[in-house]
Amino acid sequence: MLYQLLILVSKKKLIQPDPDRKPYIVYNEYLQVWVGLQDGGRVALFSDEYDNAKPLHYDQQFKTLQRIAGCKLEKEFI
Repeated sequence: MLYQLLILVSKKKLIQPDPDRKPYIVYNEYLQVWVGLQDGGRVALFSDEYDNAKPLHYDQQFKTLQRIAGCKLEKEFI
């Protein structure tokens, strides 16, 4: 019974999409778009193809990506 309660509590902590937040695309200093992570989240992948870009929604995601990428990043709201 206690185990089921912990699962319910942890499901409430999942990030729910907020309709008020605008998604944005992230560019690096070479104007390449962010397309994902590699090597267990240790390396940020960028591409010249705009269609492959993955949008972000929260500032915490952007801060984490800045730390991983180790270069200057910019946001463009879509």
